[in-house]
Amino acid sequence: MVRIAAVGDLHIRAGVPIGMADELLALRDQADVLVLAGDITDGGRIPEVEAAADLLRPVGLPIVAVLGNHDRRCLRRTAFRRILESAGVTLLDGEATVLDIGVRLGFAGVGGYGGGFWPDEGPALPHHRAAQALAVRARREAVRLDQALCQLDAKVKIVVMHYAPTTSTLGSEPPIKYWMLGNIELAHVIDRHDVDLVIHGHAHLGNTYGQTTGGTPVRNVATTVTGGPIVHELPVRENHRRMPVVYPVVETAT
Repeated sequence: MVRIAAVGDLHIRAGVPIGMADELLALRDQADVLVLAGDITDGGRIPEVEAAADLLRPVGLPIVAVLGNHDRRCLRRTAFRRILESAGVTLLDGEATVLDIGVRLGFAGVGGYGGGFWPDEGPALPHHRAAQALAVRARREAVRLDQALCQLDAKVKIVVMHYAPTTSTLGSEPPIKYWMLGNIELAHVIDRHDVDLVIHGHAHLGNTYGQTTGGTPVRNVATTVTGGPIVHELPVRENHRRMPVVYPVVETAT
């Protein structure tokens, strides 16, 4: 097994919520890596990311993260990245990284974007300029994810993003908001590759378990959904190819 702790949508402001530091410190004995699925900060402000770095620095695990829409509000993106990197965070923005923890554990990450899930899942967007602009950005993010996955040489492959690649983890989110929560182009890329698990956040009213239309397991780890970090245990398979049947993924609350 490889043990992946994951949480999204921390929305850290100048101060850190009581108990969050203890929850993250407890992961040291429970997981091999910590994944942050975006919206680490609430407004992308430098004091917020500095508070996040102070929170993450003592965790004592490799940390992989992507940006969320709130993080993208930062006007000093380079400084934002450097502050997180100073706390040991590997920030993926159309990139891939591999950790050697006795098995090659690979991550490909993008923030993602909205755009909706038509025609595979969900309603179509109205045909106007805003919808066209969303579609262009959605395809661009999908291309970046595809490039990152093509670079990834690992035994276990994890995709990390903020936006959802499927409606199956949107839970109680109203369908009228689906276009804001993710897009199907991301799933099309994921299902062309040998991906073991997809981790995302952003859908605060969603549910934890889902899968792409091609059967890749997807987990929504927004804190409003999971209540805090969740540890995902993935079996290391002898055959690298993902089977069409979704194998069990065990989650344990910290």
